[in-house]
Amino acid sequence: MLEDLGVEGFVGTPFHKRSAAAVETSSWFPWPPYIVPDIYTDFREELAAMRTAATLNEMSPLSKTRITGPDAPQLANRILTRDALAQEVGQILYSPWCNEEGKMVADGLVFRFGEEEYVFVAGPQKQWFMMNARGLDVDVDDISPSIGILALQGPRSTEVLERATGQDWSSLKFSRIRKTEIGGATVDVSRQGFTGEVGYELWVSPEGACPMWDALVEAGREYSLRPAGEYAIDIARVEAGLLIIGADYMGAGPDPTPPVDDPTQMRECSPFELRLGRFVDFEKPDFVGRQALMEEQAAGGAPRRMVGLTIDWRAMLEYQLERGELVQMFPRVHDMPLPVIDSGDVVGYATSVTWGPSVGKLIGLGHIDRQSANLGAKVSVLWSANGRMVEIGAQIVGLPFRPHRRA
Repeated sequence: MLEDLGVEGFVGTPFHKRSAAAVETSSWFPWPPYIVPDIYTDFREELAAMRTAATLNEMSPLSKTRITGPDAPQLANRILTRDALAQEVGQILYSPWCNEEGKMVADGLVFRFGEEEYVFVAGPQKQWFMMNARGLDVDVDDISPSIGILALQGPRSTEVLERATGQDWSSLKFSRIRKTEIGGATVDVSRQGFTGEVGYELWVSPEGACPMWDALVEAGREYSLRPAGEYAIDIARVEAGLLIIGADYMGAGPDPTPPVDDPTQMRECSPFELRLGRFVDFEKPDFVGRQALMEEQAAGGAPRRMVGLTIDWRAMLEYQLERGELVQMFPRVHDMPLPVIDSGDVVGYATSVTWGPSVGKLIGLGHIDRQSANLGAKVSVLWSANGRMVEIGAQIVGLPFRPHRRA
C-alpha cells in the first residue's frame, strides 16, 4: 500500500488501516518515519468540521520520551522552565526547555503519569535528556512506537466522547488525564489539542487503535464527526497562534529537528521572543538556561517579539492586474521565512504564512524587532512575484487570530 503511494521507507501509524480506508485523495504527509493523510476529502471542509462539529486527527508520529526512576522529578525540573515538582500526577504541563544560553531546545507537553514517571511529547529529545541526566538515577526511553495518538477536536467532541464511553466528561479539566475504555481498548484521555478548540487527545496501544477508531466513528455519526488531515490541522494551529519547532524557530539542542529553509532568517529564540515568558518560573532556584534568561530580562527583554500579521492579499490581486505577473498566494502553510520591512529596513520575518479560512484573512506569525512590534502598525512583507521580490502591505495584530475555545 505505502509503496503504491511512492513513499518507500515510511511506515503507517497504528491507525493506518482505518485512515487509509477513509482517504479519498492522493495527498499524504510525510512525518518521518511515518506517513499520514494530508487531505481526506477537502481541507476546507475538514477545517470547517473542526470549527463547527468534531474531527479525528492523526497525531501518532509525535515523539514520546518517557523518564522514569527515583530522580525523574529532579530531571524534569532541571530541564523545564516550569516547576515540574509542583506538577500533580494526572496533570499535563506545557513548557519550553532551553540550553544554557537561554535559547529554546524545544517546547511541548509533559505528562505526569506517576510520582516517578513523566512523558515528554515534542520532537525527538532523548539525546538532550540523556545529556542532562548525568548523576541522576533515571531511565530515558523513546516509547513512540508503542502508543497511537488520535486527537478528537471540535465543539461537539465532548458529545462524541461521552457517546463512545457512556461516561460524563464535563468534569475533566484542561490539561488533565483520565483513563477510560473505548471499543474495548484501554485509553488515556487528556483534555488537550493543537487547534484552539475544545478537544481531547486519546492515547492507545497499537492493538487497540483500530477498535478505538471504529467506536469513535460510530459514536460520532450524529455529531458530523469526520477525519481531518495534516493540512487542516496546520492551518488550525496558525489561526490559533500556536507555533512549532522548525517552522517558527530553530531548536537549539543536539537532537534532529525539521530542516530550516533559510537559516539566515530563522533563528534560535528565547521563550520571551515567542510569547512564552509566562511559562518561565524564576521562583525555581535552578533550571537549564535560568541565568541567561534572567540576564535577558534585566537587559530590557527579548530583542524580538512574536506578533500576528495580516497580509493585504487584495494588494496582490491588484499587482497581478496592473503588471500581469503572478503573485503566488500559498495554498497551504508556508514555512520559509519571509522578510518583514518597516520604513525600508528589515525588522524581522514572517513564518507559518497561510490563508486562514476561519478568519477570512491571509495571516502569519511575525518575529519583529521590539521597537517595530506595535499593534496596529503598518509594515510590508517581501513576497515573490515572477522571480522578483515585491513589498506587500501588512499590519501587526495580536494573537491568536481566532479566540481559543479549548479550555
